[in-house]
Amino acid sequence: MTTALTKSNRQLEVIDPFQESVNSLVVIAFSKSNSKNFAFALSIAQGASRYAITEIGGRQMYFVAFARTQADAGRASSLLSYVNGWKGTMIFSCGKLIPNGYQVSLVIECFLESCSCRDSKAHCQTIIDDPFSVVTQNLSMSISIRLVERPPIKQEVKIDRYAFPCKYLFGWFRFQKDHPSSPQDQIQAAGVSRGCDICPHFKPDDFKLVGTKTLVKDFFE
Repeated sequence: MTTALTKSNRQLEVIDPFQESVNSLVVIAFSKSNSKNFAFALSIAQGASRYAITEIGGRQMYFVAFARTQADAGRASSLLSYVNGWKGTMIFSCGKLIPNGYQVSLVIECFLESCSCRDSKAHCQTIIDDPFSVVTQNLSMSISIRLVERPPIKQEVKIDRYAFPCKYLFGWFRFQKDHPSSPQDQIQAAGVSRGCDICPHFKPDDFKLVGTKTLVKDFFE
């Protein structure tokens, strides 16, 4: 059994790292280390929203739950930089044990950057052409071969523009045109795979039409 002290130190309570990680930014468990940074890491842990000590196999373990706030995200990032390579360190996120904390660290760092912006959307969102437009697909992958030297016919084409809600995820993401799930649900599922779902600013439903742009496209007879 693991007992946890709240910051007020008024009562003891049981903490389940799997359950706690569902509503927390992340839960980190680590044991005592001979590292010269152990005392500093422990002081960071004690400042988190919840902090617990227990014994597992005769060894003292420290469980730390970080709230989904800028301050606790900063603490989590700092603690991970120390304990991620220590033997016995465990990281819990969204109700599951994470085998490697590096990806979690990247997501937390991205969240911290967004918190430093006056408008977090300026950091999080990126504007893209309509991913389902035939015109967009043709512009990105087609090669025109002219066998007869004739001047092209120029025509203006309007393309819808969308806000993609997570710039961190965008480089690994591809929409599936014929998928039965909505674009928003595809983004949410991909976010789970990449660990973006722990970010408080991850909002798949922010994938929305934001405007249009006009291109001049060459057509050949």
